[in-house]
Amino acid sequence: MLEAALALGGLVTEAEVSTLVGADAMPYLQCAADAGLIARLRGRLTVNGILREVFARPLGVGPSAGQLAAVLSVDDLKVVASNLGLPRNGRKADLLGAVAEFFLDTDNVHALVKRMPAATRTVLEEADRDGGQVRRYGGSGVASRGRYSSRYRQVHPLNWAEEHGLVYRVTWEDYQLAGQVALALRGADYRAPFQPQEPPVAWHTADAPAVRRDAQAQGIAVVGLLSALLDGAGREPLATVKAGGVGVRELTRTAKALGVTVPTVRLLLAIAEEARLADLDERVIPTAAYDRWLKLGLDRRLAVMLKAWRELDYLPSTQTGPWVPEHRQSWSVQARMAALRALGDRATTDLEQTAQWIWWRQPLTFGGTTTVRGLLGEAATLGALGAGAVSPAGQALLAGTDIAEAVGDLGEVARTARLQADLTAVVAGTPNPELAELLGATAVVESRGIATTWRFSPATVRSAYDAGWTEQRLTKALTKIAEGGLPQPLVYLLADIARQHGSVRIAPVASTLVSDDTALLAQICADKRLDKLNLRLLAPTVLASQATTADTMAALRKAGYAPRQQNADGHDVIEKTRRYRA
Repeated sequence: MLEAALALGGLVTEAEVSTLVGADAMPYLQCAADAGLIARLRGRLTVNGILREVFARPLGVGPSAGQLAAVLSVDDLKVVASNLGLPRNGRKADLLGAVAEFFLDTDNVHALVKRMPAATRTVLEEADRDGGQVRRYGGSGVASRGRYSSRYRQVHPLNWAEEHGLVYRVTWEDYQLAGQVALALRGADYRAPFQPQEPPVAWHTADAPAVRRDAQAQGIAVVGLLSALLDGAGREPLATVKAGGVGVRELTRTAKALGVTVPTVRLLLAIAEEARLADLDERVIPTAAYDRWLKLGLDRRLAVMLKAWRELDYLPSTQTGPWVPEHRQSWSVQARMAALRALGDRATTDLEQTAQWIWWRQPLTFGGTTTVRGLLGEAATLGALGAGAVSPAGQALLAGTDIAEAVGDLGEVARTARLQADLTAVVAGTPNPELAELLGATAVVESRGIATTWRFSPATVRSAYDAGWTEQRLTKALTKIAEGGLPQPLVYLLADIARQHGSVRIAPVASTLVSDDTALLAQICADKRLDKLNLRLLAPTVLASQATTADTMAALRKAGYAPRQQNADGHDVIEKTRRYRA
């Protein structure tokens, strides 16, 4: 009701507000009057001016015509007053009062909108959809029209609107549509959204053990997800886009690798950055704090994540486009706690209904149901909610008490894995850093959940050998973490790839020296003056050099040899003397 009163200009009657919202406004406006938010003035209700700071854009419209007209000069006001059929004589205050009073009458505004040119209406309707602002290219404005004859004026759809006080200039090219005009453009049948009845929610009594179990399971899973994300970033840092942040393509790739949604990846990245577990510069890379975090128990790790989430001053899961730490929505810190506090000791299975209910109770805290849905989703992912109710961890966040103690025992980190004959490794719970590093070096994650499954393949084992593992060391390391020993298929795989690995070797060569005189090549290879070339005998008639062809030629000539250059096809290169001219 207050929004509707402000959108109508802030000086209204009960009937006008009732018409706009399609309900009897009197009980609500009386409640607002009792609170000092509305007062009676000359038979009308005037809204307390402080509410204009609370409702920046009531019902999505801009300031009233009376507010906007205050920036006009006396000459401008005379033009507008004359076109509205109002007296054009008097002081500026008199003209301003008359224009403001005209637009406070909804019948006047609707009549004015009906007789505006079609082109003007099209432009203004588009402006209303775009937030009430419209840009004009060219034109000279109300005040300057008298300086030129009519034949030099450029006809523009905004001319009529400006001359009748429907829009007002705010910069050289930008105009603002008056709030009452925006409502009239929506039609006489337009009704503001009004829901006087509390949205229904299917509440039930929370089962404390079930809430704790569900929240703990969520906590274990999200700790594992953050570990997996930053382990992966440690091996291959996440790329960023030129505009800053992690691009949508990289977010999608990471989400697919982790088996989660893109909003969850945004949340994990935001928490990692807030907790200083990862650094976002040119790429996303784990910090030394991440290594220290890995040494904590699961309850302490989750507590660090929950504290970082509580302090986030933006909503990562509701972002679109690249993920960027915005740090511009300080209200979101209070909104998180407000959402948890609103639930209290209630429990629900329908978070969509709950989001509607929470927003209905505190609309200005959250701005919309999308925000509440995002907050509740983040809370459920992190274990601040469990089985549809606030968990002990969420209660600790609200009370400011020890979160790790409230989380409770999440069990020990896993130090062993069950290696199976189908070349998979199953880890129940969250693996410790050493186990995660070993399996990450020799296998790829196939699925995540309460248990994580890795799969061995020829490619993954080959990657381990490429990284410096040997068959003996890898067999010993896997035997140490295996529950029940290594299955025979895995032993065969390790041995088979080891037998193939390195059968072909590749070494860098920048240029080669070829000669049928093997003694000469042996002499060149042993010449100390050519050590910087790092010559290596590949065959009796072939030497490899790590220097470029030009540098190798120059070094040989300096040492007294007489080399001849060839191209890639084996043909001699003729060195022509360059002739310079002015």
